[in-house]
Amino acid sequence: MKQNELVSTPEPENDMPQPPANRRGAPTLVDVARAAGVSVSTAGRVMRDNGWPVDPTMRQRVRETALQLGYVTNILARTLRAGGPAMVGLVAGNMLDPYYGEIAEAVTRHAEAAHPMMAMVCNMQRDPLLELKYCRQLWEHRVAGLILAGGGFDQVTHRDELATILDQMASSGVVVTLLSPRELDAPQFCVDNRLVGEMAAAELIKHGHRRVGIAIGRVQNLVRRQRLEAMMAAFDAAGVRHIVLEPILAGAPEAAVSDALAKNRDITGLVASTHMISMGIINEVQRVGLSVPDDISVVAIGNAKLLEWSTPRLTHIDLNLEACGHAALDFIAARVSGLAQPPEQMILPRLVLGDSVIDVRALHGRKATT
Repeated sequence: MKQNELVSTPEPENDMPQPPANRRGAPTLVDVARAAGVSVSTAGRVMRDNGWPVDPTMRQRVRETALQLGYVTNILARTLRAGGPAMVGLVAGNMLDPYYGEIAEAVTRHAEAAHPMMAMVCNMQRDPLLELKYCRQLWEHRVAGLILAGGGFDQVTHRDELATILDQMASSGVVVTLLSPRELDAPQFCVDNRLVGEMAAAELIKHGHRRVGIAIGRVQNLVRRQRLEAMMAAFDAAGVRHIVLEPILAGAPEAAVSDALAKNRDITGLVASTHMISMGIINEVQRVGLSVPDDISVVAIGNAKLLEWSTPRLTHIDLNLEACGHAALDFIAARVSGLAQPPEQMILPRLVLGDSVIDVRALHGRKATT
């Protein structure tokens, strides 16, 4: 048929597809063609929507049939046939947070540079329901792999629904990976969060701080729980008195800092569980007429340019997000290619020294001589 001719009449009756039989599995283009009463080639032209002329009535019938059957175009199969890249889905917690921007940068750049893959980034905006929605949509787009990078948000609500859809995705061949511990059955590529908590506590302990505060926000996920438990255990072992700053405002745990400092005037150090909280802490400390580090030392957890650009430059625990994202993508690429997968691995965090921590013993000595 010439390209400028419209497909306007149905095929002969003996070539007419029949309604699809009940069977398990995703509906195929053959099922759509059979149910719509057209040839597979006509159904393909409609679903590809590449400009090939098809009668408008027939086009509408095919599209409605596809919608009723729950058919989605297998983009992965199409790109593989054409030698294009496989697709990997990345679900990030909140793209306004530089933490997730760094993860997205690491994954997308590595997909482009090291693997024949294309990364699709979804911003779940810290909403567990959006996370579920994006997982389903990425599955419909036939992604070869999935990287869940959601971090500090509510991971209790809708956890069972998420576990179910991830199991279904894995059973269908999608390689699911995690960039934080989630108590889900999937390989994890992240830092040891207990070690992170221990390292943050150790920085204040070795500088002589004996009364400290921990600003961690609402503990609604495993990451924060592990860090908090490790910090508390380290402080207890060193004989350091500590308080956990209870959030006053749901979205601003640092707002509890000024209240805690007013009630506990002997606090000399604070640990911030995220880099965003640490920035708020500096503002709160300054708001009550104190300074960092002369009055209060601060250790932050996280890695973002904000920590290096802050005043003072924050001492922090680098979570090595680039290595985490690369490891997850390498694992997916190996599985998709049928190669031996690299093992699930814990990435080592590292201490980055800044100007936000001083030795409190030296500080007391200076104050005694003035």
